[in-house]
Amino acid sequence: MEEMYIIGVDIGGTWIRVGICAADLKEEKIKHKIARTGKESPYSISTSVCEILNQLLIENNIEKEYIIGIGLASAGPLDLDKGEIFNNANLGFKIIPLKKPIEKKFPEIPIYFINDCNAAVLGVHYFEAEEYEKDNLVYITISTGIGGGVICNGHLLLGKEGNAVEVGHGLVAPRSKIQCNCGSYGCWEVFSSGTGVRNRALEAISEGKLNIDILLEIVNNDITKITAKEIFQAARKGDKLSKKVIDDCVFYTTVGFGLVNNFYDCSTIYVGGAMMKDHEQILPPIIKQFKENPIIFTINNPPEIKLTKLGDDVGLRGALALVKYKTENHKVIS
Repeated sequence: MEEMYIIGVDIGGTWIRVGICAADLKEEKIKHKIARTGKESPYSISTSVCEILNQLLIENNIEKEYIIGIGLASAGPLDLDKGEIFNNANLGFKIIPLKKPIEKKFPEIPIYFINDCNAAVLGVHYFEAEEYEKDNLVYITISTGIGGGVICNGHLLLGKEGNAVEVGHGLVAPRSKIQCNCGSYGCWEVFSSGTGVRNRALEAISEGKLNIDILLEIVNNDITKITAKEIFQAARKGDKLSKKVIDDCVFYTTVGFGLVNNFYDCSTIYVGGAMMKDHEQILPPIIKQFKENPIIFTINNPPEIKLTKLGDDVGLRGALALVKYKTENHKVIS
């Protein structure tokens, strides 16, 4: 009997990841490729996905008839019925078709469409979480933007259109004059995402109230080269402006985690995303806060907070797990 395979796709604001694995989902069998997220047209992403997937099939000598399903995870918001992304703050177009263009290239293969963070929490659930965590589990990504996925009482929360747990657009400073890419003001994302950290630093530089000598030295006096990476680096060296921006990032992330725990009463919050490359400046003070004095930020008993070990592949792992859970009628997605 021929071995069957699962396809996983993870579409983010910066990268597209496509993977293929035998249906048993043993980690050593996962093969994947990565490409930058195309933003030239609304069809750039679906075109890239199909091209990468064809390359993987050819390189691994796998025929399409041995694919049992494609898990398609994407940054949202999503229209699950139409298979489209809409109103995304970071992908360049108001409407981005995904499911139909891919179905044309891979007909008769089931495609399961899901928000990337909802997928990611499935990846943590299948590949990483302890048994005691699995029924009440949260995953939060802090990267280009901020998003979340929740398993509550053993069930993945999706919402009416599959866009539940858009925590990055929760208002943590509703009277703020800082506008998010989504159009609202005071979102968690504008303070704590990579984009937000960079923008807050550039705004503070223009105000000229804090010393930025260390940050300017790191970027050779070219502020166009400033990203969150350089801001964290400068903060570690004592740059006053950078430290203020990072302190704000940590504060609003603590607020966000507290709200998540108030809403979902979770056992564990797993955290991932590009910003976690500097997790030692973000997570320890939050963990300390929830251990020593959680009531300031959450009324419920505080959760454990863990850095995911799955790194940048957490969404891809979740897309693979989604197909496995769908084919097995697993209770977590029932």
